[in-house]
Amino acid sequence: MLRLLLLSVVVVLVRYGSANTCPSRSFIKQSLIDAHIPGAAIIVVNTTDILYQEAFGYQSFFPMKMMDVNKSIFVLASISKTFIAVAVMQLVELNRLDLDTDINQYLSSPNQRISHPQYPSHAITLRQLLSHSASIGINEETDLTFMQYEDDAFMQMSLADACFTYLSHNTSNWLPKPPGTVTLYSNVGTSLAGLVIERVTQMPYELYVKENILKPLDINVKKAGFRLSDIEDREELVKQYVFNTSDLEAWNQALPQLNITKNPLLDWLYIPFYSVSIYPAGLLRMSAQSLSKFLRMFMDNGSSLLHPRSIAEMRKVVDGVVPHDNSNPPIHSFGLIWNWRKLRNRQRYIGHGGSMPGATHSMLINEQGTIGIIVLTNADVSPDNDISIRTRGKIEDIQMSLFSCFEN
Repeated sequence: MLRLLLLSVVVVLVRYGSANTCPSRSFIKQSLIDAHIPGAAIIVVNTTDILYQEAFGYQSFFPMKMMDVNKSIFVLASISKTFIAVAVMQLVELNRLDLDTDINQYLSSPNQRISHPQYPSHAITLRQLLSHSASIGINEETDLTFMQYEDDAFMQMSLADACFTYLSHNTSNWLPKPPGTVTLYSNVGTSLAGLVIERVTQMPYELYVKENILKPLDINVKKAGFRLSDIEDREELVKQYVFNTSDLEAWNQALPQLNITKNPLLDWLYIPFYSVSIYPAGLLRMSAQSLSKFLRMFMDNGSSLLHPRSIAEMRKVVDGVVPHDNSNPPIHSFGLIWNWRKLRNRQRYIGHGGSMPGATHSMLINEQGTIGIIVLTNADVSPDNDISIRTRGKIEDIQMSLFSCFEN
């Protein structure tokens, strides 16, 4: 009996790391409280298994509902983009797409051509769209109009109309540099890659993802999707909040279509569920546990979805480009949507973050590809203020402590 007991202790320590390096539940809980994060779902995986999963805080204040790793369904924000890269590489493997071909050959729109108005002879390619190097600029005013209440964005404007409208020959929506020379993070650019997938497969991008990524990964499509109407039980949707009710007027000036409200009993703003016209870039919804299946596929060299060479292509940093903001060193080094970054522990990780109103997430894999960590929250980092800086910092603290724990 004693021998079996000792053996079980050894197994726990091997699987979960030394108790001296692992964050306690109280440490994570306090970190979330300090950063005004209502709730979080956290999962640690290796290539085959979930090593740790824990929920903290609240999915909803009214009615009060605790977060659940398996059931709570988040809008993934920009983590959604990683599914675009997988979809593109599936079609590359089938020889239906080429990363370095002018995308207009795939869009098949004779009267609507996508090109840089100042550099019309420079082809825009999928490699550029997926590495944020197509010289597409940022128009925050237009971006805000893409966001609509509930599923209204899907009815008001198609993905094609949103992309072609934004990328018309209006020079203000483009950088003054040739495509393929500088990087600037672009929601529209990655959504344009989603439109290419639509045109080549002759099926909506959301349906392609459902049939070719979600179902093969055994992700329940009644609990995942881009539309609110895709979710069978809306009570499982994580509600979105912003700390500090004094910002209510500013929020409603920026997004009057959402009718953001405050509760007189709490210092939180409530953001109703919303949609965006450029939905591939940020609107996929699922639980942390479902997302962990996708992450394990990537860590397992594509598993049943992709060939290992496609994973290697996504991981490889695109050369020959410099950050548009001249940051040195760059904050992110872009592969094909998946990007590399250093945390404060000076270690390199690959993955993707995500933030939208009332949603802030991080999904990272260590450089060796042995440990992946997902942190999904209903926190907000939209304003550039101390609360947002603290929120990002606490999420990074949690991830660093978990990497230290499980790598040991």
